[in-house]
Amino acid sequence: MKIIIGTRKSPLAIKQTEIAANALKTAFPEDEFEIVGITSEGDKRLDKTLASFGGKGVFIKELEAALLEGGIDMAVHSAKDMPTELPEGLEIGAVLPRGAHEDVMISLSRKAPSVIGTGSARREVQIRELYPDALIKPIRGNIGTRINKLKSGEYDALIMAKAALDRLNVGADLIITPLDFVCAAGQGIIAVETRSGDLKKYTDAINHAPTMAALKAEREFLKQSGGGCHSPIGAHAAVVGGEIVMKTLSVRSGEIIRETKILKMG
Repeated sequence: MKIIIGTRKSPLAIKQTEIAANALKTAFPEDEFEIVGITSEGDKRLDKTLASFGGKGVFIKELEAALLEGGIDMAVHSAKDMPTELPEGLEIGAVLPRGAHEDVMISLSRKAPSVIGTGSARREVQIRELYPDALIKPIRGNIGTRINKLKSGEYDALIMAKAALDRLNVGADLIITPLDFVCAAGQGIIAVETRSGDLKKYTDAINHAPTMAALKAEREFLKQSGGGCHSPIGAHAAVVGGEIVMKTLSVRSGEIIRETKILKMG
């Protein structure tokens, strides 16, 4: 059987799709898995902030349209790019074991940065606690583009997901500073989206149940909070014993609220 897997065309998206495809090939060596790149609206409009033309979801809607139309059989996403409400007829069929969930700061110098790049409201409110006098400057583009802007001197530092650096094996020539931030819901998770109930033999074989439980908890918090990628909201859940421990971040009346929640499985 041949299964067509859709992905964005960015190096990170392709790498993550290759990881998912390799997991499927290991489980089903007799089948063929073809990767097809699709350009998303978010990738086309790099001159504007995401909030100005749709926010969360602009990186995946073309992939979801291809799924619904039958042009592809699966779509692979960074889970943090997925809105809390999926189109009718689609579901997250599987997730792979979570990679690093942490944010890091990358820079060329150990001096306190004056200009810090991020396009995330969640990261911005947390970095302002560490560097209240720094200018927070928006940044768009793929990982390589962002690093080039750092090296050209346009920024003193960037805030990035550690999982992205790990998966692309970049950053060895940069100073990487760990940050004790509450991450975005789904950060570090590779999600496989399918038509509802479709190809369950395949998705069940590669799904990592603890990561799926954590993702569901994070996405439910995001949904209940009414937040998205341009709201200062974060959540990180992990299965500990028979419970889910979740750390959350939100902003109320200008105050950053961090909480730890203990949830029951299921």
